[in-house]
Amino acid sequence: MSEELEIKVITRDGVTNTLRRGAGHETLMQLLYESDQGVEAACGGCASCATCHVYISEEWVDRIPPRDQVEDLLLTYSEHFDPARSRLSCQIQLSDVMGGLTLEIAPEE
Repeated sequence: MSEELEIKVITRDGVTNTLRRGAGHETLMQLLYESDQGVEAACGGCASCATCHVYISEEWVDRIPPRDQVEDLLLTYSEHFDPARSRLSCQIQLSDVMGGLTLEIAPEE
């Protein structure tokens, strides 16, 4: 971690929080879960439950790696799937270039 990483999170209640990556936060899901942002993360990051579903802001969609086939399949069956913005936060590795990322926690299924 070479620099402070801040991410803006819009909760299900519409509240905007600024989170900072801490030690041990390798994925976006870990940061969201440990910061109590309403992400259940029931499978622990194995891409098998979709309880860490988030919507990436439009200006960031093309700046992070795309969904892989497993993530795409799981999200497609989600009631709140947005083809452009839906992501499993467990599948997004945090990196210094993500400073300023904005996302919204998807509604619970």
